[in-house]
Amino acid sequence: MATSTITLLFLLFAVVMFVWEKLPLAVTAMIVCIGLILTGVLSPKEAFLGFVDSNVILFVGMFVIGGALFETGMANKIGGLVSKFAKTERQLTIVLMLTTGLMSGVLSNTGTAAILIPVVVGIATKSGFARSRLLMPLVFAAAMGGNLSLIGAPGNLIAQGILEQVNLRFGFFEYAQIGLPILIVGIIYFVLIGYRFLPNTENLSIENSIYNKKEITDIPTWKQWLSLVILVGTLLAMVLEDVIGIKLYVSACVGALLLLLQE
Repeated sequence: MATSTITLLFLLFAVVMFVWEKLPLAVTAMIVCIGLILTGVLSPKEAFLGFVDSNVILFVGMFVIGGALFETGMANKIGGLVSKFAKTERQLTIVLMLTTGLMSGVLSNTGTAAILIPVVVGIATKSGFARSRLLMPLVFAAAMGGNLSLIGAPGNLIAQGILEQVNLRFGFFEYAQIGLPILIVGIIYFVLIGYRFLPNTENLSIENSIYNKKEITDIPTWKQWLSLVILVGTLLAMVLEDVIGIKLYVSACVGALLLLLQE
């Protein structure tokens, strides 16, 4: 059987299994990876090359830094500030989408959504607004905010890697020239039109919810602020990559390492 046919069959298998979700997504991915090796389509080195890609290292580092904001309770503090400035549901939607979009641009959209969903659940519980009308705008804002910077979404870095092969590259915030208008238009749409299509279901009382489990009371305040300072410092290092001569993924790893050393 031709290698192209084998590849297409594995691709079809992956698409079906990703949609069906009968197996964990990671297991499906590994089956495809191993299958391509066993059928001779790829060598082991080629198949696992992506696992040591600098982009993967970058995202791992940023997930650690972003997770520290949540684990120390700093993300909850940010969420509390958000709820104070928003008195109506529409105001809360605007502030949440703007905050999520901006954070997605510097922490990766997937990580930001994972971090802020429990925070938004807590805000909804405290404010009395329906969670069902806040979570969808948050997820869309995370997706749109990923286009604000080079590290906001995996696709941005993939494109950067291809361009670097021909001695071209994007600036750190060059994506924002298009991404920021998209985010603004998306917020306006949700506030004026999109909210009409969102379900208004009653909040259910959830005992021991994810949000409640993450209520941090015994974390020193200095650790909370340290996580924020390291995040800002890491982002500055990334923006000044050409000036200081340190690659993006190295800056992310340094920031993650500094946080781990505080344990």
